Amino acid sequence: MLFKVEPNFSEKVANDFLPVELERQTVDYVDSSKRFYQVSRDFSRQYAHIYSARLNEYRNVIIPIVRKKWSSHYKILKLCELREKNEKCIVIGTIFKLQELKPSILRELSEQLEIIPQPARTHFVHDNDSLVLEDELQRIKLIGDSIDVHQVVTGVVCAVLGSEDEDGVFTIEDVCWAGCNIQKPLPKLSNDRYIVLLSGLNMASKKADNLFSLHLLLEWLSGISGTSQYQEELSKIVRVIIAGGVFASHSDENILSESDVIASAEAADAFAAAVSSVAPLDLMPGCKDPSGIMLPQKPFHYCLFPKAIEYKSFHRVSNPYECDIAGFTCLGTSGEPIKDIMRYSNVNNALDAMRSTLKWRHMAPTCPDTVPCTPCVDTDPFIIQNCPAIYFSGNCEEFVTDVYKGDEGQYVRLVCLPDFSVSKTMAVVNLQNLECYSMKFS
Repeated sequence: MLFKVEPNFSEKVANDFLPVELERQTVDYVDSSKRFYQVSRDFSRQYAHIYSARLNEYRNVIIPIVRKKWSSHYKILKLCELREKNEKCIVIGTIFKLQELKPSILRELSEQLEIIPQPARTHFVHDNDSLVLEDELQRIKLIGDSIDVHQVVTGVVCAVLGSEDEDGVFTIEDVCWAGCNIQKPLPKLSNDRYIVLLSGLNMASKKADNLFSLHLLLEWLSGISGTSQYQEELSKIVRVIIAGGVFASHSDENILSESDVIASAEAADAFAAAVSSVAPLDLMPGCKDPSGIMLPQKPFHYCLFPKAIEYKSFHRVSNPYECDIAGFTCLGTSGEPIKDIMRYSNVNNALDAMRSTLKWRHMAPTCPDTVPCTPCVDTDPFIIQNCPAIYFSGNCEEFVTDVYKGDEGQYVRLVCLPDFSVSKTMAVVNLQNLECYSMKFS
């Protein structure tokens, strides 16, 4: 195991530090992000289409789950079909959260409204927040204790069991979420195989300690450290994934200018080329990187990495990103959807937000309401089609990991990746047993 310290390490002979030739271990790899690359980018269309596509796709998913949970005793109706008051039924729709503190362009026009500008907020939850359920034609207000208004966000599709009262308000008795999709059987590996996950390199930073940590990381990946036995373990690293924040991280409050990109592009290219020369590298953009801000973000332009693109092991990938590594489905984002869920709810840590997205079967429910995304027409690319074995989120506050276990035996390794430029920490996942560790370079 990569982090196992042998008790007799001090007794090792000097021969253990002699140079040895090792080959990097390889595994099968498939980029499964086609739906993110080929998403429609017709900006003449309205955003209502993505909600319609989301709801239509979820109906096919939720109806069998509803029948299994509540049998066929209750009718499944659309909102326009609610004619009998106090008749218990099932309605499938999209949750919309009415929030008093939600940013509004009208509030921003403080001079015209003669209002004193308020300090910028980072959390928009208020005690008076309420929920409505929408479908293609209309909406209805929801009340009841089955759904905690502060634990959900706009854009989540669900089925609710209840009835409409005389005031046109729907009282919920129970709720059914889409749930985590069925997971394909996890492969069984005979040997250790590692994936390195990190985020927030912040190459535009001028701080010496950041560059020092990056050099330590590069030497570690290259196997220029430890005994020959330890180097053999390092050769089992089969892939490196950098989840956004390459040029500027989320924690960096400065806005990246064109001159900053130009100044740091050479360093970012040199680092990517150095990593790609020793291991396969997948490079994702983030919200502050020189890539379109709308999700799904397209890969970095190749002209930013003239040296790195010479290596076949260098891959510019999308955000979100999904791939298959040795038969394990790996899915993740650079952290924008998870941060937004925490911003508009009382879900106060990234792990809980990630668990919720698996329960809702949607990695970015607040797109396009509060997270910018392209106006998709025919499909919603953010629906989690395949239950991942490894699910990561970049640019989190700290390194945290846990296992999500679904109702049908799903086993998902959750990984929150901290900002490397601040924490100097990255994550390593062992594909043999899906155990996860952190390593610090400082």
